[in-house]
Amino acid sequence: AIAAEANAAAVDLRRIRERLCRDTLNIAVIGRARQGKSRLLQSVTGLSDEEIPSGDGEFCTGVRSDIINKDCETYAVVHFLSETNFLKLQIKPYFDELLDLRKHKTDLIPPLIPPQSVASFRTYAFPEPGSISAAPEVRTRLNLAMKYLKEYQQHLPEYETLLGREPKTIAREDIREYVAQENKRGERVNFKHLAVERVEIFCRFPNTSAVGLRLIDLPGLGDTRKGDVERVVSALGDQVDLVFFLTKPSNTGAGWTDDQVSLYCEACSALGEKLPIEKWSFWVFNHDSRFGSDNSKQCEILKNSMTAAQINVSESVVVDCAKPNEVADRLIDRALEFLKEHIADNDAEYAGKVQKDVSSFAVRLKDKLERAQGLLSETNAHQKDNRMFDKLFRALWNALQSDLRKLVEKGSKLREQKDKPCEELQRRVETILEREENDANFPITEERLRKIAGTKESGFSVYDSCLAMLRTRLSALMQEDMDDVINDVLVKMKSSIGAILGSTGRLEKRFGPADETLLERLANYIESSPQRDDMELILKGLKLVTDWKMTYRSFIQHHIRASLGYLDPRDKGNEWGSPKDERDALRLLNDMYHLALNEMKKQFADMYKEPNQAAFAVAEEFKDIVVSSFGGIDEENDLEDQWRALYDALSGDVWPDEFGASQATREVRTQLGVPLSSLLNELRDSSSFSFIS
Repeated sequence: AIAAEANAAAVDLRRIRERLCRDTLNIAVIGRARQGKSRLLQSVTGLSDEEIPSGDGEFCTGVRSDIINKDCETYAVVHFLSETNFLKLQIKPYFDELLDLRKHKTDLIPPLIPPQSVASFRTYAFPEPGSISAAPEVRTRLNLAMKYLKEYQQHLPEYETLLGREPKTIAREDIREYVAQENKRGERVNFKHLAVERVEIFCRFPNTSAVGLRLIDLPGLGDTRKGDVERVVSALGDQVDLVFFLTKPSNTGAGWTDDQVSLYCEACSALGEKLPIEKWSFWVFNHDSRFGSDNSKQCEILKNSMTAAQINVSESVVVDCAKPNEVADRLIDRALEFLKEHIADNDAEYAGKVQKDVSSFAVRLKDKLERAQGLLSETNAHQKDNRMFDKLFRALWNALQSDLRKLVEKGSKLREQKDKPCEELQRRVETILEREENDANFPITEERLRKIAGTKESGFSVYDSCLAMLRTRLSALMQEDMDDVINDVLVKMKSSIGAILGSTGRLEKRFGPADETLLERLANYIESSPQRDDMELILKGLKLVTDWKMTYRSFIQHHIRASLGYLDPRDKGNEWGSPKDERDALRLLNDMYHLALNEMKKQFADMYKEPNQAAFAVAEEFKDIVVSSFGGIDEENDLEDQWRALYDALSGDVWPDEFGASQATREVRTQLGVPLSSLLNELRDSSSFSFIS
């Protein structure tokens, strides 16, 4: 509990420091989907659907966009998610949903462990649709969570390379593809936004002179993706000076819905009692009079019933969000005037309450640390533990070294397989090539030739285009379901290592199933450990294995392209010349296509062993790093010392009867030390502000 309080205090101090250092006035706009949020932002900024997408179907904006008033031509800066934050913010919420379902209905589904890397998510094996039985009341939630996880996985190749990139400056015309889920026709075909944290758009606002005004466009709430509300609340807690809640009442009736009240209640938690939401919020009612209808009466009904609905805000405004002049005069000008009047008082109130809470926490912390002093002191009993630990560790270390060496020694399964073909890869490739070779329907017909000829200038250009089509066809055919075959070889190798570390190394008691997933969890543990530098060789070996990727495109494709020379008219070895007519063209194309197929057979014959050879090479290098390497010429025991440091930290899990109590004591110390160190840094960084005494 004290560690959690330290983290919370550090977050409050960071927020107050950033708030007092901000150089823009920040207004966030939030609301359910299809309430007119995009229209409002377009009216203020002068931007169009290309930069602030709107949709009449499902909501269109996929990421947070900050739009800053600046005297410049429109451009944007895209900030990308790190791999860690992608897994935490985009993927983990769905696994949390599945865990919640399992908690309430323990017989529903097997436990699904969240992936610890994007590489493992790429090959994560989800249950087949319909294979999980579920009670009716949870089936919809279960199916939706699985649906979205599989969509993230399916489209990973379209956005994976963006994760972890440095911020990228883009032109106005490229903004939509990074922020929108849909194209202009309403088709959900954009997936780059899944790798984007936020986009900052800089442009000249046409109807206000407030340079530095920042409008924060948060994704419309109403889709079924997890974590949307949490992201909105998090954004409100970061430097937002004023929030617009946006509602467009139906012209057929008005009443406060559970969704609207729930959104308000969630927003109240952003800064909590330190600065109540009613001191920095407007409720905006979107007056819509298009298409011969008018909801002005319904806007007034909702406005007059806010108190009864327990909704308290600074002001409420009725405005037509599609009319730029009206939005500027009745909403933006009033918001700027409100900020001028209240922003200093709000900052002072928030800072004062943070100071009071942190001071109170510091008093409680001092008392707890004094009482913990005896618990954390070293005793003679601990020295006795050390002698016992040395004995137990020595026996385990000898066994672990032996099993890891046996993994790749003569007679081991991995070594025997390395000179054998990958049978499943061979079977699939030969099936594809045989099917194509015996197919009586050649992919290019006389009719297709004539159709292509209608768009080309000469017979040679038609022939050239057909060769390109055949090359593309063969390349595509050879990618049929290959990645899972190649990766399966690697997964089996990783599982062999995981089994040794989990069983012989006794680490499954702490890190779960003794398979390939154990390696990722162990690596993550070491990376986040305060003793990370004391275990760098172990981490290096683990990362070698967990980060290793084998895909068709990276592993085989560049070899296969060499066999496509028969289908390249510019290849030096191709002396076929130009066809005389359509029939001659079809004959030549057919002959060269089958020659390319035969060449592919030869290329693959030499490559069927490569997945097994690569898996063995990785396993052998892992063994060399974590069992045989040294930290330096004069440090022969450095590697053993690193394993000793790991097992010392985990001794209570590995040998619970002997060391369970002493490990608990050390973990209390660690859990206290990390957040407290962070808090002390925040206090030092904030000491220049007047609210810190």
